[in-house]
Amino acid sequence: MSDKELHIKVQEGPGVNYIKALHDVLGGEFSVDSYKLENGDSSIMLQSVEVIDGMELLLTDARYNKHVVIERIADGESDYIHISFFKKGQVPHTDLDRRLLIEADTLLGAYVHNGLFPFVTEFPANMKVKTITYKLTKGAFLNLLPEADHLYKSLFGTQDPVAYHMPLSTQVERLTDDIFYFNEQDYGRVAFIKARAIEAFCVFIMNAEQHLIEGGLKGLHKEDYSKLLLIKEKLLSSFNQKITIQGLSEEFGVSVSKLKRDFKTLFDCSIYQFYTHAKMDEAYRLLKTGNLNITQVGFELGYTNMSKFTEMFKKVKGILPNEVVKLGVI
Repeated sequence: MSDKELHIKVQEGPGVNYIKALHDVLGGEFSVDSYKLENGDSSIMLQSVEVIDGMELLLTDARYNKHVVIERIADGESDYIHISFFKKGQVPHTDLDRRLLIEADTLLGAYVHNGLFPFVTEFPANMKVKTITYKLTKGAFLNLLPEADHLYKSLFGTQDPVAYHMPLSTQVERLTDDIFYFNEQDYGRVAFIKARAIEAFCVFIMNAEQHLIEGGLKGLHKEDYSKLLLIKEKLLSSFNQKITIQGLSEEFGVSVSKLKRDFKTLFDCSIYQFYTHAKMDEAYRLLKTGNLNITQVGFELGYTNMSKFTEMFKKVKGILPNEVVKLGVI
């Protein structure tokens, strides 16, 4: 483990598991429902609020000076679901075999799963991250929204590991902003948080049902993930090759239409966008080292026409390749 990277293991489940895990590794102040660390340029706050019996809200507001990797161990509770709203930051989720499971990227949205598979959450160093996570039982879900029984069955009606992600509506964004605001107040703090949490949850589930009706909410089972993870690895190890969707379809035994649909569901972008941005990320990394010139980097990534390489780099990164070189060596 690098001295610039911190690893934490935690059993998926209630917020107290995270509170204890952080305290065991980092120290700081903690209680059964809160954790706080202030250390120079690092600041971490976790706050747990019981909304109703069987439903907990976990607020995270953090910035840490090291890259933090949290290994989540599956809870095995098929009737216990987790709904995370990403309010700020880029938080990759990775399968325990180190292959990407789902990544927030620049999409501030929601990630819903039933806790039946292990995965890793990474918090990049010095990045401000704010999340709100609902942890609730099937009973709590149906106590609040008995009319959504059919939706629950559609989303979580099997014993299989499953996850979904979708954008947050403006209304949910506003309500969850209020939750962070009220968490800093003294008068009526818990009451206001509970009220907003229930309202945001109900609006989110209503939106989820609409997305399901319109075909915009698609879950991926573990088998789908496994194939997409291999495809993702193929893309990231083939920067100097010509990749086609048809070729990927034939190699991995999935139809072109399903491949496009599932890839978009998992990564929130097309295969072409993912591959192009990943190549330009690699180009940026190589240029920053100062070990290769622009032409060498272009050839390394499969470009024979340097003007096309420069044009694509400028389009994706917003600067020219020679401007990266001028930034200095890391």
